[in-house]
Amino acid sequence: MADKDHVILGTAGHIDHGKSALVKALTGTDPDTLPEEKLRGMTIELGFIFMDIPDYEKQIVFIDVPGHEKFVKTMAAGASNIDAALLVIAADEGVSVQTREHFDILRLLDVPLGMVVLTKSDLVDPDRLAEVRDDAGRFVEGSFLEGAPVAAVSSLTGAGLPELKFALMEMGRRVRKRSDAGFFRMPVDRVFTIQGFGTVAAGTILGGSVGVGDRLEVYPERLPVRVRGVQVHGRSAERSGIGTRTALNLMDVKKEDLRRGQCVAAAGSLTPTNRLDTELLLLVDAGKELKHRERIRLHVGTDEVIARVVLLDRAAVQPGEKGFVQFVLEAPTVAIPGDRFVIRTFSPLMTIGGGRVLDPTPGRHKRFDDQVIQGLSRLEGSRDEVVEQLLVKARFAPQSLSDLGLSLGGRADDVKEALAALVAGGKAVAVPFEREERYLHAGAAAELAERLVGLVKDYFEKNPHKLSMPLGDLRSQFLKLSEAAVFKKLLGGRAAGGGIEVQGNEVRLPERGVRMTAREQELARKIEEAFLKAGYDSPLEDELCRTLGAERGLFDKVLRSLYDQKKLVRLNPKVTYHAETVASMKALVQDQCKRKGSIAIAELRDAIKLSRKYAQAVLEYFDRIGMTRRAEDRHVLK
Repeated sequence: MADKDHVILGTAGHIDHGKSALVKALTGTDPDTLPEEKLRGMTIELGFIFMDIPDYEKQIVFIDVPGHEKFVKTMAAGASNIDAALLVIAADEGVSVQTREHFDILRLLDVPLGMVVLTKSDLVDPDRLAEVRDDAGRFVEGSFLEGAPVAAVSSLTGAGLPELKFALMEMGRRVRKRSDAGFFRMPVDRVFTIQGFGTVAAGTILGGSVGVGDRLEVYPERLPVRVRGVQVHGRSAERSGIGTRTALNLMDVKKEDLRRGQCVAAAGSLTPTNRLDTELLLLVDAGKELKHRERIRLHVGTDEVIARVVLLDRAAVQPGEKGFVQFVLEAPTVAIPGDRFVIRTFSPLMTIGGGRVLDPTPGRHKRFDDQVIQGLSRLEGSRDEVVEQLLVKARFAPQSLSDLGLSLGGRADDVKEALAALVAGGKAVAVPFEREERYLHAGAAAELAERLVGLVKDYFEKNPHKLSMPLGDLRSQFLKLSEAAVFKKLLGGRAAGGGIEVQGNEVRLPERGVRMTAREQELARKIEEAFLKAGYDSPLEDELCRTLGAERGLFDKVLRSLYDQKKLVRLNPKVTYHAETVASMKALVQDQCKRKGSIAIAELRDAIKLSRKYAQAVLEYFDRIGMTRRAEDRHVLK
């Protein structure tokens, strides 16, 4: 891990206002390293320069961005993960076009800290410098830079640089600690190769930590990679962590497969998406309204993706307005809730708005749907409301603490208190699983309970002759909706609202009886009568069907219903008795066992005056139901 915490400072401002010269004057290193940059005298790529300050407790890292309008997308990538910004304004030119656009981007990305630097102060007289200082103050009114320090410097003469360094150190001490999602995540802003080492991806770590040997994935392509080496500030390190500029030497991937805009993260931690639900602010000076289905350029993280605008709560977004917008992306990307984004017009290129991601993996929404709007509003609310909405979205899929933490881009502990409050308030239901509890929204649990009762009712609609439904059949159907632990919870906790009863391995509806037509009822009466009249000498089913002259399908249906109602008892495939006959046989066997201590098959055969097969079927049945047990060649009461 690096010895010092990093403070990531991004430059912003119009081309030729002296951003790169300022960084070079402060650090002694030229951020423009490409031959084309040297030739053209302007920044094209992002520059990353470390500033060493003896005895300072932090490490300041400059991200020098291009000022030319053609490279605003590069600037947006560089500014996406900075801690503070230096808005650079040349004293001889004042606020210019790209000053405004860069400043808009900084505000839209919610950069929390910064200061204004007036460069080229040696080219103007004191009156002009005072005028530009006043203009800059008015320009940043109402923003995060209102009241921030304004430093006048000359990169050529060195005037003002010591005071600027002191101001930067003070600002670095005020940089707020980044919220750690608990899993490693690093948007890629540079890709290069080092001879003898291979492919390197660099960026600012936004969460977790990374070390040599770690197995990661490159998103959105989900390319598996392994970390061969970690480098911080030009030095090899075993690990690097959140908020640190880091270069990773990656194995199992080619340079051609990597690009700015990807994200290297813990395996399985992110979900590639082609849709993002967001809250969007359209800038006051956007020029015109934002229309439904308009094509725009979306900058999220270090990525740029072409997308269509789906306006969810209004016909159009007017300049200065906020609205709920779903972006339908033409290529997948990754994000987590709370990530900031910027949008620019497709053509001509102009920054027009931005905001934050509310849901990085939404489904397709119907426009002007109150339920959708309410859900998105909850995602803007308190932690309890956000967690509740995640449960609503998950519907029938029970969520663990870690599931919810990952969905929020935070740690499991961050949602623990919210879940406890939701359960206590009756808005969530805890479901015991083998290793942990998981959670359903109370509305989803209630709907599942209704579905459960509905499955039983559907079964009886299709099987009106049956009195009960096999529990295993109900379970297998329910598992198409949710999980076994939820099924157990709903049955055990009677969350089905008393709509069903469970008896052993059978499920019934209270007060429901078997429904039969008059013809079926008459056949049932005849079958019952035949088994009652036969007594111990029960008829075979096939013979009885022929004797009664019944249609086979109808006979089998009615017979199954009588078994289901427990009016007939099948002792084995060939022996069936009426329930009253079984009760009579039970009394006979119990009496014999009480008098003689046990009973043998032969003794029962003689008592009922029938063949051995009937006596054997009776005693084996009583053994199965637990009334008796076999002791050598005899049977005793349990």
